[in-house]
Amino acid sequence: MWASRVLHPAIGFSIVFFVFFILLAWIGTLPVWLVNYSIGPVLTYFGSTALASALSSPMGLFAFGLVLFLLYAAVIGSGTKTFVKALWLASALQIMGNVLYIAVLLYTGPDMFKTNFNTLSGMNYDTVISAAQAAGYPSGFTTEGTFLGIVYTMLSFTGFNLSVYISGEIKEVRRSQIIAILGGTVAFAFWLFTIYQVTYSVMGAQFVNAISFLSVTANPAYTLPFTPTFYNLLFIYASNNNVWITALVNLGYCFGLTSTLTYAFTCVRMVFSWSFDRILPKSFASIDRRFNSPYIAIIVVIILSIVSLGLWLFTPFMSYFAYVVPGWFIQIAIVAASGVVFPFRRKSIFESSPPIVTKKVAGIPLISLLGLITIALSGWLIYAGFMPAIAGTINPTYVLFTFGVYFIGLVIYVISSVYRRRSGLPLEMTFGEVPPE
Repeated sequence: MWASRVLHPAIGFSIVFFVFFILLAWIGTLPVWLVNYSIGPVLTYFGSTALASALSSPMGLFAFGLVLFLLYAAVIGSGTKTFVKALWLASALQIMGNVLYIAVLLYTGPDMFKTNFNTLSGMNYDTVISAAQAAGYPSGFTTEGTFLGIVYTMLSFTGFNLSVYISGEIKEVRRSQIIAILGGTVAFAFWLFTIYQVTYSVMGAQFVNAISFLSVTANPAYTLPFTPTFYNLLFIYASNNNVWITALVNLGYCFGLTSTLTYAFTCVRMVFSWSFDRILPKSFASIDRRFNSPYIAIIVVIILSIVSLGLWLFTPFMSYFAYVVPGWFIQIAIVAASGVVFPFRRKSIFESSPPIVTKKVAGIPLISLLGLITIALSGWLIYAGFMPAIAGTINPTYVLFTFGVYFIGLVIYVISSVYRRRSGLPLEMTFGEVPPE
C-alpha cells in the first residue's frame, strides 16, 4: 500500500504480487513438510510404516494437502473471528508442544542424551562429529558462515507484519498494531532463542550441526531413516524412545507449521484489496453476507494453493524458486525506499500521520533513517541470497524467473490500467489516498 501511494501504483502492485506468488508457493510446500518431517516419522515410530509410506508418496501428499486446504477454506470462510480463534488454538498447542520439548530435554541432560543416542540409533555420538569434520564440516565459527546465517534468521521472522491483514477489518488499531508487530517479533525472538539454546546445551551444538551436515551431504556415515530435525528424529533419543511424548511434541510442531493458514488468509485479503482498488474485477471482492467473508477470493486462493502443491509434487517447477531469498528482500528494499522518500514525496499524508510516524531525529524523519538502514540490510541479504552456500551455482534461468514474477505483476497492472482508463476511471486515482478504515 505504501509503495503504491508513495512511489507508483505499478511498483506497489508488482511487489505485493511477488509476495502473493511466494506465499502461495510456501503454502504448497506445507503438506510435504508436515508429512516428511513430522507425521511420517511419528507413524513409523508407532509401527505404521505402510501408512507412512503411502502418505509420503506424491499421490498421498496431494490427497493430504487437498483435505488440508479445504479445511483452510472452511476456517477462513467462516469469518475473521473463527480464523483468529483457530490461530489461538494452533498457537496454544504449539506452545504446549514446545514446553514439553524443552522440559524433556532439560530433564534428560547432555550425558543421558548421548547415552540414549549411542544405544538406540545405531550410530555413535562422537563418531558423528569426527566424520563430519573429516568430510569438511567447519567446527568453528566463521565470519562468512555467521553472515550467511543471517539469511535464514531473517526468513524465520518472515510474516511478522501480516497482522495488518487482520487489522484492516478493525477500527482504530494503532496501539494494538505496535504491540502485535514489535511485541510479536520480540516474543518470537526470545522463544526461538530459548529453544535453540536448550537444544544446543543438551544435544550439543557441534553434534546437531555435524549430523545435519552428514545428512544434507548424503554422507554414508549417516544411517538414520529420516532428516535429523529437532522435534522427531533427534528428540526421540531425548525421550528415550518414548513414542507418545514424541508424538505430542510433534503435534505442537505440526500446529506451528499451520502458520501457513495465515499465509492463505493474507493471500485472500490481497485478492480482495486488488478488487477494491479496481485492479481485478469487482466480483473478486464479493462478500458472503452470513460470515462476511470474500468467498470468491477464498476460492481463487485455495485453487491456486492446490495448483502450487501439484507443481511442487509432480513437476520441477519449484526449483525455479532458488532465488526466493534475494527476490523477497528486493521487495523489502523497495518498501524501505518508499519509507525514505515518504516525508518528502507525500508531505500532506506524512504530516497528518500519527506522532510515531512523524518523529524526527536531528531534524531528519525517523522513518527515513529506518528506511536507509533497512535498505542496507536488505542489500546484504540480496547479495547473500545469491551466494553458493544459499542457492548453489547461479542459474540465469532461475534469476530471470525471480525477476519475471515482478514483471508479471507489472503487466497485470498495465493491462488493468489501460482498461480502466478506457472505461473513464483512471486506475491511478484509486491510489491517490490511503484506503478508508
